[in-house]
Amino acid sequence: MIVESDTEFHPRDPNDRIWTETTYVAFHVPEANLLGTIYVLARPNAGVAMSSVVVARGMRRRQYEIDFCDPQIHLPCPASYSKFDLENGLSLEARSLTDWHFQYEHKLGNCSLDLELKALHHPFDPSDPDQTPLAKKADKGKLDPRVGDAWSNGHFDIKAHITGELTLNGKRYAVDCFDGMDRSWGPRNETPDRATSYISVNMGEDLGMWLTMLLKFGEDGEVIYDRILSGFIVEHGRITPVVDARVEATTVEMLATGDHIVVTDANGRTLEFFGTAICTRPLGSFNPSIAAFISLMRYHWGDKVGYGGHGKLYGLSYLAKNLPHRGI
Repeated sequence: MIVESDTEFHPRDPNDRIWTETTYVAFHVPEANLLGTIYVLARPNAGVAMSSVVVARGMRRRQYEIDFCDPQIHLPCPASYSKFDLENGLSLEARSLTDWHFQYEHKLGNCSLDLELKALHHPFDPSDPDQTPLAKKADKGKLDPRVGDAWSNGHFDIKAHITGELTLNGKRYAVDCFDGMDRSWGPRNETPDRATSYISVNMGEDLGMWLTMLLKFGEDGEVIYDRILSGFIVEHGRITPVVDARVEATTVEMLATGDHIVVTDANGRTLEFFGTAICTRPLGSFNPSIAAFISLMRYHWGDKVGYGGHGKLYGLSYLAKNLPHRGI
């Protein structure tokens, strides 16, 4: 169960060098085909923090095509994780678990943002068996949780209404979207050896869906959405866990350009979504151990239209071992 103190740094062994706390926020401006992300990774025992702010418009297939990317490493770690100002120009205030404020000002003036995030529900804890039946039979595999399963040490997910404004290269955009954020904490060694997909579907206040799935490759290198790790549906503040999911996607240069999602919740209800990419980009980050690819999708659920992110994260060691190498 997630509690108010989970906005702050967590109790830890002060000698654990790789103890890590992260915050990730995604937001979008669909009429501009624009996707933005904010990420903070702090290592309080080492006294350092890292942060990236990334914004892309339209179909960007290569990292150098991204409209704005500001990854900063070796920033001084803040004393508090619920309210801080980083030297890269990013500030955060967690007024509560469901009320967050983010501001950012690029040192050269190329980008700024001011966003209010109001959660639609109490944060979802994917490791809590009282919230999700999948936690009772979670497959940790043979991975060390300090390596490939680091996200599962401590984690929560939020669906939210995000409002405010973004200025990118002198042009102002009003932000009024439904998307999400997450927090994680625990020991994390940056040698990820896994492939995972994160899918966010947002239909305003009516419905939101979050899904995490394992990925693998077929014999010809096609991406296969293997099985669900965690997921939930939120409707007017009420969460129902997802217990089964099937995802098929069209992929171009590792980026999802279209997807078809069928999920079943704990009440036996089945929901079906169809997505088409309106913005794509490699992640653009300070972390060289991960290859990541994100698409902003326009989703259809019956006669309703919404938006959300379809992300794929690969540990480079996983790719080296598992991606079929043609001609070798």
